[in-house]
Amino acid sequence: MKHPSFDYVLAGLLLAAALALPIFFHALGLGGAFMPMFFPLALAGFLVSPPLAMITGAAAPLLSALLTGMPPLYPPVAFIMTAEGLLFTGLPQPLRRRFHFPVWMALLVILLLDRFLLFVMVRGLAGLMELPPSLLGWAAVVHGLPGLALMLAVLPPFIPVLQQRRERIVGRHP
Repeated sequence: MKHPSFDYVLAGLLLAAALALPIFFHALGLGGAFMPMFFPLALAGFLVSPPLAMITGAAAPLLSALLTGMPPLYPPVAFIMTAEGLLFTGLPQPLRRRFHFPVWMALLVILLLDRFLLFVMVRGLAGLMELPPSLLGWAAVVHGLPGLALMLAVLPPFIPVLQQRRERIVGRHP
């Protein structure tokens, strides 16, 4: 059962993490490859009610662009990441409910859909900017593979633990 006030607090914490983590990763030169903003957004997708999670997923890249300049608004990386954020936050719970996917499978499906969405969006935007579409599309897909591997290694065992703790906390505060 969802608890609205807890969802707001959790969404706020995950939004803050989505804004802060990229700063640390970029300071080490690892930002783009490890996709640090998407770790807290994926957690929001699994742990927070879908509408609130999707607000978090859409807000994180745009707020980060406005507050820090990364991701940039032009080229429109922030808008591409907003679409990805909506995917990461809007799909986990419907996939788990409708298809009874375990966490790892739902995450894998989301990551594959994300790479497809990224490829299509980068290709389309590259064509509009008169840049080589296929080259940039594949480069964008391949560049994030270390982050995908890390997400698949770290999040599936971590999410059920957080879900159990969430239920214990919400159960104590009706």
